[in-house]
Amino acid sequence: MRSARYLLALLSAFTVLLAACTGGQQPTGGGGGASPTPAAGKPVYGGSVTFALENDVSDLDPMLSGLFVDRNIMYGIYDSLVRVDPKGNIIPWLAEKWETSSDGKAVTFTLRKDVKFHDGTALDADAVKWNIDRYRTTQGSRRTADLSSVESVSVVDSSTVKFTLKTAFAPLLAALVDRAGMMVSKAVQQSAGADFTLKPFKAGTGPFILTEAVKNDHYTLEKNASWWGKDKDGNKLPFLDKITIRPIVDPDVRFTNIRTGNAQVINGLQGKDVPAAKSDPTLTYQDVGALDWASLVPNSAPGFLFAEHRLIKAVSLALDRQEILDKGPTQGVGVVGYGPISPAHFAYDASFKPYPKQDIDAAKKLVADVGKGPLKFELLVQSGSPATLQLAQLIQAELAKADITADIKTQLFNDIVTLQQNHKHLGMTLVGWSGRLDPDGNTYDFVVTGSPNNDSSYSNAKVDDLMKQQRAESDPAKRKALLQQAQQIYVVEDPARVWYQHGVSPIVTVKNFMGLEPYPDRIPRFQTGYLQK
Repeated sequence: MRSARYLLALLSAFTVLLAACTGGQQPTGGGGGASPTPAAGKPVYGGSVTFALENDVSDLDPMLSGLFVDRNIMYGIYDSLVRVDPKGNIIPWLAEKWETSSDGKAVTFTLRKDVKFHDGTALDADAVKWNIDRYRTTQGSRRTADLSSVESVSVVDSSTVKFTLKTAFAPLLAALVDRAGMMVSKAVQQSAGADFTLKPFKAGTGPFILTEAVKNDHYTLEKNASWWGKDKDGNKLPFLDKITIRPIVDPDVRFTNIRTGNAQVINGLQGKDVPAAKSDPTLTYQDVGALDWASLVPNSAPGFLFAEHRLIKAVSLALDRQEILDKGPTQGVGVVGYGPISPAHFAYDASFKPYPKQDIDAAKKLVADVGKGPLKFELLVQSGSPATLQLAQLIQAELAKADITADIKTQLFNDIVTLQQNHKHLGMTLVGWSGRLDPDGNTYDFVVTGSPNNDSSYSNAKVDDLMKQQRAESDPAKRKALLQQAQQIYVVEDPARVWYQHGVSPIVTVKNFMGLEPYPDRIPRFQTGYLQK
C-alpha cells in the first residue's frame, strides 16, 4: 500500500511543478477546497486542543528559522503568498492569482484585498516587497537560497507586486509556499527587536494569533476572528478558539498523552506505535507518503575529520539501511533511502540504489586507502529521546562490523542544530529534514557551496553548476536529469553526507477532533480542525 501511496504523491508533485511554471487558480477557501476528514457532519465552532510537538521551537522568525518544529507554529500564525493542498497542488493564498512572463523571468502576483496583520496593519504590495527584500538581502537570512533568483521586487499598485528574476526559476512558487513566502508585520518586527525570534505576537495574518510563548513549556495560539479563509462550504474559518502547543521530546510520552486525552493531536509517531494507534477506538490515524529524508550529517570543513569525503562514503557503505528501517524506531514504516530526493518528488528515480546492501569490505578498504588509521568519530544525537538513542546504537553496531567506531554523545536538539549551523560539530550528527514540495528544497541548500543549510560544509563545483542549471530549467524531464546527475556526485562519487531513509507523514487525533488531513510535509493545518460535540 505504501508503494501505491508514493506513486500518487509522485504524480501530485509533477502536477505541482507544472502549476509552478504556468500560473494559478482561485482557491475554493482557506482549507484549499478539502473536506474535513473523516467526515462527521457539520463542523462546530469553539473549543481548544493541545498539540504535542516533538521538540521545542528554535526561532519563529521565518527569515531565521531552520527547524521543522518551528513551521508547525508558523503555519498557524502566518499566511504565505501561495500554499499547497493535501494532494500536492499549489493553490492561491495571500496571492489570489499570478502570471509568469513568457521567458520565465518575471512573476506578477495579485494580492487579496481583505487581509490585515494581527496588529491591524494592512497586507499590501508594500508589505510583500518589504518581506521578500528582508528575506533575500539580510545578512544571516536562511531564505537567501530560496530567493537567490530574485533580482528585484517592485510594487505595481497596492494589490499587485512583481518579482523580476535573474533567470527563470522553476522552484519559485514551491519556495513561496513555505517560510520564504510568509508575510510578517513590519511594525511588529521592527518594534519587537530581539524578542521577535520567539515572541512574534500579532505579527502574522494567519488563522491564529500567537498570544503566549514560554520556552520549553508551551505556546498559545488563539483564534483570529478576522481571518479571511472559508472552507469549501462557505463556513468561516477557523473553528477552534485556542491551540496549546507543548513540546514533548520523548515519543512514548507524546503517544501516552494523546491516548490519555492530555493532547488531542500529534504528528510524530514511532513505527512500533502505528498498530496501536490504528486499533485504538479513541484515536484516528491517517498518513500519506512524505517528502522527508533521514541522514547522518558530517562536518567536512577544513581541519575536521570528514574533510576527507572518502570517509563519509565508508560510513555510507557500512550501513545496513534495510535493518535500520526494519529494526529502528520506524519498525518498517517508510522506505530505504539513498539520497535527498524522496519518492514523493517528480525527480525520484527508483533505480538509484548505490548502496543496496551493507558492504563491509568496501568500507574497510576506503578507510585503509585514506591511510589515517581506524575511523573513529563522535556521533551526536539529541538527548531525551530513547527512540533516537536506540537508532544511534543500531547504527553504531552496524558500523562496528566495518571496524568504524561511532562514539555516541547526547545533547539538546537545538544545541546540536546550532553546532551544525556554525560548522563546529566534531564528527557526525543524526539530523534529518522534513522535506519540501519541490526537490530543489530537499537538495540545493544542503549541497551547494555556502548555502545556509549546508551544515556539512560541502563544496563541489560540478554539483554547484548542475544545481544552478536545474533551477533555471522549466522542462520537468530535463530538470530531473540534472538533479539526478548532481545526486550521483554528492551521494556516490564525492559524498556530502549519509542519507538512509524516507518516511511517511502521519497525523493522529482523538476521535472527536475532526477536520485535519495529513500533508506530505507533516504539518497540521489547524484552520479546518474542529471538536465534535
